[in-house]
Amino acid sequence: MKHIALVVQRYGKDVLGGAETLASEFAETLRSEYNITVITTTAKDYISWKSYYDEGESFEDDIKVIRFNPDFERAQYFHELNRIFLNGMNPENFYKYSDIEKLSWKKYANSMPIGFQEELIKWQGPYSSKLYNYLILNENKFDFIVFFTYLYPTTYFGVDCINDKKKIIIFPTLHDEAHAYLPIWMNYRHFKLFFLTPEEKKLAHSLWGDFNGHVVNYGINDKGYKYLNGSNENLKEKYLIYAGRIDPAKGIDNLIDNFMEYKKEYPDSKIKLKLIGKLGMNLKSDKKYGIEVIGFVSEEQKYKLMSEALALVLPSPYESLSIVVLESFMVGVPVIVNGSCDVLTGHVNRSNAGFAYINYNDFKNAINKLLNDSELNVNMKENAREYFLDNYEWTKYKENLLKILNELE
Repeated sequence: MKHIALVVQRYGKDVLGGAETLASEFAETLRSEYNITVITTTAKDYISWKSYYDEGESFEDDIKVIRFNPDFERAQYFHELNRIFLNGMNPENFYKYSDIEKLSWKKYANSMPIGFQEELIKWQGPYSSKLYNYLILNENKFDFIVFFTYLYPTTYFGVDCINDKKKIIIFPTLHDEAHAYLPIWMNYRHFKLFFLTPEEKKLAHSLWGDFNGHVVNYGINDKGYKYLNGSNENLKEKYLIYAGRIDPAKGIDNLIDNFMEYKKEYPDSKIKLKLIGKLGMNLKSDKKYGIEVIGFVSEEQKYKLMSEALALVLPSPYESLSIVVLESFMVGVPVIVNGSCDVLTGHVNRSNAGFAYINYNDFKNAINKLLNDSELNVNMKENAREYFLDNYEWTKYKENLLKILNELE
């Protein structure tokens, strides 16, 4: 049986994050076909990179995990480097930039000295000399070494530790964000790249030029059949649901503003907004506007709440896939997503199971159409489920992944 190493910045059942979930699902998908070893750090928190887990080897769900301490926690020095790079630009507003403004930003990023860029990446963390030494000394044990997410030093400095470059596969999980425009990432085009959506691959091509890349999609075990609701007509209450990290970086402020504006325009509307997930900001429930901050829930509760919603709403402008959108489709629920994100807009356009909004009027119209057009509502629920089964059901994902890996051997 061949052996694959997965290199990711942090890993564990209680670690929440897109790239981390992707690594976990990748391991679970291939464990019956390959020996899997996860190589990661002892950090749990992605802001401080403080050591949390024990250093060394352990097993999680029978998958070998080897953790190494970071050399340092994130320090003020990083924030100073980042301040210099951003040069007064608010990265949370980058999605509002026009094509001309993004071109100007790309020229500015290209002017950054290589040494400065590498220092920025290193101190962003997590940086682990022990992890890199392990890769150098143990490369020959693995047939493939898969790195997850473009942004962190575990990937950027990790690929330099591998002598046989043909073994390297990178899942960039690339977003159209300010730091993605640093020219230093162009080094990745020399390796095999796995993308989650056509839009992610297109973005990488625009930033890095030509490369050897595959769109491998993603896979989720189908639990949706347990939660399907044929119609929203008989549900006790109408609500939108947000699921994920409750954080300004995910567009929560924009979502709250739009929903409150809707409630002001339609004061008699009984529709609510429910937010589930880890709370990363000071946000409380507001009965006046029908906003319920529920917080973290079990997977079963999440799917139940999702399945009974009018729609899942995702205001995030930066996504390379969005697992929660796929989960919503799995339980047959349409979505209302930020139209500034090409990936989310792509899901909506291909599925015909939702709406992409750019402004408040778009947001309002999406809600009203779902509330008032029962035929549209039912059609979108059917389209959502069909899109999931055709593209993201786990067995199809595994079959596609194995096919691509076999072709690479």
